[in-house]
Amino acid sequence: MQKSLRSFTNYLARHQIGLPLKVITFILVGYFLRLPFFEHFVLLSNQKQDGRYQKSIWDIAFLFFHMCIFTATRATIMHYALLPLAKLVNVPKKKHLRFAEQSYCFLWYAAAFAFGVSIMYNSPWWFDTTYFWRDYPVTDYTGAFKYYYLLQFAYTLEGLFALQIEAPRKDYNILVMHHIITLLMISFSYGLNFTRVGNAVFVCMDLPNVFLTLAKSFNYCIPGIVCDLTFGIMVVSWIYTRVYLYGRIIWSTLTEPELYVPQFALDPASGNWFPHFFKYIIVGLMMTLYSIILFWTALMFKMIYKISTNPELKDLRSDDEDEEEDETKDK
Repeated sequence: MQKSLRSFTNYLARHQIGLPLKVITFILVGYFLRLPFFEHFVLLSNQKQDGRYQKSIWDIAFLFFHMCIFTATRATIMHYALLPLAKLVNVPKKKHLRFAEQSYCFLWYAAAFAFGVSIMYNSPWWFDTTYFWRDYPVTDYTGAFKYYYLLQFAYTLEGLFALQIEAPRKDYNILVMHHIITLLMISFSYGLNFTRVGNAVFVCMDLPNVFLTLAKSFNYCIPGIVCDLTFGIMVVSWIYTRVYLYGRIIWSTLTEPELYVPQFALDPASGNWFPHFFKYIIVGLMMTLYSIILFWTALMFKMIYKISTNPELKDLRSDDEDEEEDETKDK
């Protein structure tokens, strides 16, 4: 069974461009021929007369189509742009793939953070957690907000798939757990109308990832002062957004709904999915993610301490396993 699964993932890895492109082409042909239902894969569904959008069961089709787009885009950019760039900037050959992976992630996180901040900056919940809960349930969104949220959803789904076909990672198990918890939180927040909280969490998670992936990319091609400075900025942003601000969001979820939610009720017809005990389910998921963040924070400072006290120690910012495998073979 395990051998068959590995063969299947290897097949998917070899066809990351071709398979998704066939699906994308099929859907686009159906869309341009105006066949029934195909527009739901390509465009947002359930637009109201005032131009705002609500959730729809067709959002699943939108997610599937954009997962295919992310898969093909990721593989195409890595193969035709980032792997040649790795050669150009003298990245060691065995690090080419890791450099391409991290560089692509940097491009996504930079775009996602900018998109998320542009939405949040013009919203009432910009640095005001009470608006996570005021006016609940908020069941409609601007087109930009819904597009942003579903793109984040699709990227996280594709990221879980990518973990199965990428080169092995030392922290594979915890990364899978992180993705599963994140997907559960996105599903709950979107399905149960807690998207304002979700927007804030996305922004808190994306900013440190911008600098983390950039620092890893620099570490493969120009290790030294630029890499170290980028890593230092990442540490500051990590502590501020993932530890402090995300901690405040959890505290808001624990203490503020009773003050601002108009009514705790389970009434799907009105969009109210918030009986009081749901609060503790949400907090439980958020705390599980927070425990992973704190675990990574402890590892990060342990790494900083080791490198600062032993400058000749191998830089641990790389997430490769090939060095570890080589050392095992030498033994």
